[in-house]
Amino acid sequence: MDEQPQFHEVEARSVLETGIAGLDHITGGGLPRGRVISIFGAAGAGKTVLGLQILAHRVSMGERAVFISFEQTADSVLEDMAGFSWGADGFPEDDLIVLETGVPTDLHISGRFDMQGLIATLLAVTDASGATIVMLDGLNALLSLLLEEADERRELLRLTDWVRSQGLTVLITAKASAENERARTRAEILDYQTDCVLVLDRLQTGNTISRTLQVTKYRGAAHIGHIVPVVMTHNGVDVVVAASLVLEDSTTSVSGSRPDERMPTGVEELDPLLGGGYLVGSRTLLSGAPGTSKSTLAAAFSLAVVQGGGRVLYVSFDEVRAQLELHTSSVGYSFREPLENGSLRILEESAAGGTPEESALRIIRAVDELGANAVVIDPVSALTSSGQPFVEEALSYLLTSLSQRGVTVLLTSLLHGAASLDDEATNSNISTIADNWIHLTYIANGGERNRALTIVKSRATAHTNQVRELVITSDGIELRPAYAADGDVLLGSARVQKEEQDRTAAWLRSVEYERGEAEILASMAELEGRISGLGNEVDLRRRDLERLRSTRDGALERTATALEARVASRRSGNLANEGEANQK
Repeated sequence: MDEQPQFHEVEARSVLETGIAGLDHITGGGLPRGRVISIFGAAGAGKTVLGLQILAHRVSMGERAVFISFEQTADSVLEDMAGFSWGADGFPEDDLIVLETGVPTDLHISGRFDMQGLIATLLAVTDASGATIVMLDGLNALLSLLLEEADERRELLRLTDWVRSQGLTVLITAKASAENERARTRAEILDYQTDCVLVLDRLQTGNTISRTLQVTKYRGAAHIGHIVPVVMTHNGVDVVVAASLVLEDSTTSVSGSRPDERMPTGVEELDPLLGGGYLVGSRTLLSGAPGTSKSTLAAAFSLAVVQGGGRVLYVSFDEVRAQLELHTSSVGYSFREPLENGSLRILEESAAGGTPEESALRIIRAVDELGANAVVIDPVSALTSSGQPFVEEALSYLLTSLSQRGVTVLLTSLLHGAASLDDEATNSNISTIADNWIHLTYIANGGERNRALTIVKSRATAHTNQVRELVITSDGIELRPAYAADGDVLLGSARVQKEEQDRTAAWLRSVEYERGEAEILASMAELEGRISGLGNEVDLRRRDLERLRSTRDGALERTATALEARVASRRSGNLANEGEANQK
């Protein structure tokens, strides 16, 4: 009989969640457990912070970890950890063991050097503590003690083989240095002999530096290999990847709200044009040239939200707080009271003062601190047109994070020069980021420039496609129906003049109607009088006819009676004659 083929059972890949959502996403769930992971980067790239953050998360999940530094003292490592949210309270010594094995600068090596001492130390510490994850920080400092390239290759292989035999997960940080051929070769050897490689880097654009992360290697697992932005915050390393955020079901994303619940726009005439206002949790874009009242509409919305009991974060890229307060109060929208009672907060941002991803994380943190249920970003074009890398990633991450929190978002976008709606759709990626799109523009006619408002799109809402004239008064914004005449849209004085002409024409028509009505009523009265007179004449004629008929009937009756009498007389005479003859 033919022998049945034998199959080897393959265990499912075991991963180690890092607690960094973006990193777990691009690595397909986490780093490989029981393997060697290298973290490369230049000095100050965040290698040590990233490794410590992963260790801190694993300790919080009940594991024990060992940190060995070849460049820092144990005290300095603990001080660095205390600066982040995950290390501020410290860790029990048995859960996170921090060791220092700094290499003295004046160390002189005589004879052969190997990793056996390090392996023995690791074995003793892990056996005693039960640690399952180890971090070797700055291993390149130790490797630099080896005199030959072949020695580095041999000792790294010894270390990685031992780690795998013990089932330990080991993080190795090392400088990605191109300062000399030996340093480049050392990095290549480490890259080759480890199972997963993360590279931290810095990308300079003008005066701004963006931090980045890339998974350049992950044996036996699918992963996302493109460069992603990274931000260093009080939480440590944040990997800015929108796809790592999980959105709740729309019916439960906003606590206590209905799927069809709406927020007022702050402009009475605009609410019915949008089915009652902005849907809670939606995103609205206000686009337009400078001076078309984008910020004024944003101020109206902000005050409407706080007056309804909500909280608003107003992110201003254009103006400082004092200028914004002055400009909004001049048109009837005063921020003074909500700023004093804390229901409104103005966050001043500068597109030139950092990266888009840093702005995104500051906004998210401010939203959480305030407990805001509405956010205004004025203008978002300060980010989208900044020329910085990762603009789309940062904006997508920001908006997804706000949607995750059920926050209603209002964005303004500045159009310059002859920019069209098509340009705005391209620049702002409008088809995906906005549920509502309101465009503000100027219409020039008769020596005037008047503001106009158009609703370009509004998802899940019946809305008008008609242009409205936008008028700013001392009491706020008013929307007035535009006047369409002979294919033209009339606004401002032209509309007022045309409306006056229409009112005059309508008055003249009413006068003409009244005159015609009077003439008809007079004619009707005359006819009614003539009809009344004819009615009287008819009555006279009827009575004459009745008298005539009565006279005629009496004559006929008398004639008939006379005839009857004559006939009767003749009959009685004939009878008498016959009697006499018989007697004779």
